[in-house]
Amino acid sequence: MHITVEREIFHKNLEKVARVSTKHISMPILQYILLEVSGGTLVLQATNLEVFIQCSLPAQEIKKGRVCVLASTLLQTISLITQKEIVIQTKGDVLVVETKTSKSSINTVSYEDFPTIPKIKGGGQEIKGVSFSQGIRTAAFAASQSSIKPELGSVYIFQKKGHALTFVATDSFRLVEKTVPQQNVVLEEGVLIPHKNALEIAHVCDVGDEKLMFFVSENQCAVEVGGIYITSRLVTGSFPDYENIIPKEFVTHTTLLVSDLQHTLKKTSIYLNKFMQLTFMVAKNHISITSKSEVGTTTEKVEATTEGDDITLSFNQRYVQEILPYISDESMTIHFAGVGRPMIIEGVHDRSLRYLVMPMNK
Repeated sequence: MHITVEREIFHKNLEKVARVSTKHISMPILQYILLEVSGGTLVLQATNLEVFIQCSLPAQEIKKGRVCVLASTLLQTISLITQKEIVIQTKGDVLVVETKTSKSSINTVSYEDFPTIPKIKGGGQEIKGVSFSQGIRTAAFAASQSSIKPELGSVYIFQKKGHALTFVATDSFRLVEKTVPQQNVVLEEGVLIPHKNALEIAHVCDVGDEKLMFFVSENQCAVEVGGIYITSRLVTGSFPDYENIIPKEFVTHTTLLVSDLQHTLKKTSIYLNKFMQLTFMVAKNHISITSKSEVGTTTEKVEATTEGDDITLSFNQRYVQEILPYISDESMTIHFAGVGRPMIIEGVHDRSLRYLVMPMNK
């Protein structure tokens, strides 16, 4: 292998690929990136067996070839180069990275052990990358961190209505549902993507107005855009029928500014106990929020407009706080279904987001 590449383009693609490589005790090859040159194109590949990513970029080819090199070492080396062009070539079992002012030699390993991940056959559907990424990012934080129930550790994507996709995740204590517009997309069956894999896909989808293609097979999904192809395994199983747990009737509705609640939660976080418990006392013109621990107690009043009964409930502060950055409206409405029942958080105008939180026992 012997090529010349532009440092900026190479570094940008290398960062995307290196995110996927991972340490693995029984398969050390997963820490490596496969570089392959042919026909004036440099192809970078990485996989952790959950996600496979391939990036293609132009290169001035002098000699084709392929090689496996440690992802972290190569990325760190390229990150610190300031020259516009980089010469990359293999000399025996060493990859030489050279510029006008520097020369680094990185040991390589055999590329024959690098896993091969087949691409999905058949046509894909064009999607809007930014909104697809938004749907994933809005839902993924609520997915379960446990591996006991893989379906709860996933982002569920399905078509609830035409010209839109709905993204849902839950850890059984809270649930988020986000619907984003996707013109002319038809998803006959919902897909379950492990939430960490889904976030890698979202990272690739943040490319502005570029055309993206979305592919789905029986056990894989993939996104292709601008020389990048990323694929993830799908989780087998069924996502819970969550509509059954969303209350249909409420006893109290209260509206307040998102920024007011964010500021209040910064103060209450100082006094949280190990269970991160907050007590909400909802009254006509305000909500009193109390946190208490061995270091002390604080009660903060937030201006609010309330319809319905006064009500007192306790919630996990982190569960309340994590949704706030995803609310696009200045004001939010909290719907309370009653004592011992979940609350629903929505924007006042934007109803594309719905967030359910279960109460805590006192």
